[in-house]
Amino acid sequence: MANRFWVTTGTTGGTGNWSDIQNWSTSSGGTAGASVPGAADSARYDGNSGTGTATLDISPTVQSLSFAPSTSFAGTFAFGTNTVTLNSTGTIFVGSTSMTVTGTPQVILTETVPSATARTISPGAVTEANSISFRITGSTGALTLSTGSYLDLDFTDGTNPTGYGGALGGNSPTVYGSFKASTNMTQTSTNNAVTFSATSGTKTITTAAVVFNRPFTFNGVGGSWQLQDALTSGATRTCTLTNGTLDLNGYTLTTGIFSSSNSNTRTLAFGSSGYISLTSASATTDVTIFNTSTSTNFTVTGPDPYIDVDGAPTSFVRSILPGETSLGGSASNAISFYINAGSDTINFGTVNCVVNDLVFGTNVTLAANAALEIYGSYSNGNYATITGGTNAWTFRATSLKTINSATAKPINNPVNFDGIGGIWEIVSSPVVSDAVTLTNGTLKIQNGTTLTVDSFVTSGTNQKFLSSTSPGLQATISAASGTNSVSYLTIQDSNATGGAEWDAYTGNFNVNAGNNTGWNFSQFGNKYIYTRRKLKRIIF
Repeated sequence: MANRFWVTTGTTGGTGNWSDIQNWSTSSGGTAGASVPGAADSARYDGNSGTGTATLDISPTVQSLSFAPSTSFAGTFAFGTNTVTLNSTGTIFVGSTSMTVTGTPQVILTETVPSATARTISPGAVTEANSISFRITGSTGALTLSTGSYLDLDFTDGTNPTGYGGALGGNSPTVYGSFKASTNMTQTSTNNAVTFSATSGTKTITTAAVVFNRPFTFNGVGGSWQLQDALTSGATRTCTLTNGTLDLNGYTLTTGIFSSSNSNTRTLAFGSSGYISLTSASATTDVTIFNTSTSTNFTVTGPDPYIDVDGAPTSFVRSILPGETSLGGSASNAISFYINAGSDTINFGTVNCVVNDLVFGTNVTLAANAALEIYGSYSNGNYATITGGTNAWTFRATSLKTINSATAKPINNPVNFDGIGGIWEIVSSPVVSDAVTLTNGTLKIQNGTTLTVDSFVTSGTNQKFLSSTSPGLQATISAASGTNSVSYLTIQDSNATGGAEWDAYTGNFNVNAGNNTGWNFSQFGNKYIYTRRKLKRIIF
């Protein structure tokens, strides 16, 4: 291999075309006129190469390309629409932090290198403007992407999904463009993140079913990244959205932890059927597996955004912190959570939080939490134990939702139904060991089942509704003791029982819509007056 150095001693003074021998020497700062570097040579630019513009007027093949073999090149390298192909091993590309890159910069690593021989790329670039794209088309040797900035990273041959077949190393590259994996490659496990930092346009991420056991960070003001297939990282890894838009595009993001808790502008777009699977199964420490607790400037899009809480820990606590810091969230920003695996404790934090559906499908314990604001349905088919507390669960739906809560797994919190236009169908025989308040909407209890409460009241002057799910067939509401007095409530097909008194005085704007038992629909109830001789009860 011969070295060829770009020099300023020729007639072009260091500004000129790659194919001109007047720009090349056999030594740094040496005499011009050497042959143009070819497939058996190394092309080098350094501090003696001047600050002019080196134009790539052809698409050459060389063994390696360095812009800082000892000192750094401070000129401009103009790719235009041409590329440089590198066909060797070892450190085959070294960039410079002081150079300028123009055109459509791309360097190609060909498949003619010896199999299983390692290669290293050291990009040098630290900005988006000076980053270079790399396409790695073959070999099975390990590849190290040194810490620094890259534009596109493409591990295919440009046409087929096959290409590079080795192991990608564990440094911390920053990618300003798109990422496309080969079906043949593997990822060395690492704690170092790949950081996507584009600031404009939509970049694509294709992983070709390769498991990338490493963290991913999305952090580009104005950037957008769209999955082209499912993205899978390790159960101990974190996916972080710091700035920009992460578009799942209907695919699945599988990661141990997801975090996006800051006040930057960011969007999590799920697409038509996309979701996040959280696989953290830590058995050695408590872990926050989902965190958007600071939800300022955070937007969620998609027809059914949801999180599958997977992994199977048996002890400690998995925390889910979806925000908001105060009640009053929105249905459009609420994410559903499906707790599918584990027998540990699930914690929704110490500040109020907003969810869409909340579904328990495994035998976890729900810790005493802050207030929950639920915009969707609730399901706990004899799985989760609700520790409970004084903070209310407020159901905020504005359309039809269901509540399926096994009798043996009572909700041990106050419950408030408060959604204009909301309809909640009770499809089992749930127990609420605290007060239930109906503020807005319609509460329907499945006929033949019983809603058991500590107490039942209404609030507000708008008309509310209590009925059976099947007109003409009664459903039961039960409380063991006390007086349950309601107002502005239309009641139909309801059996009120359990030992408590159930007052629905018509003078308090209640309506007896028929087929009710156990309710007191007198105008104002029983009034008592004293005479000289005895206490008399007068019914108004």
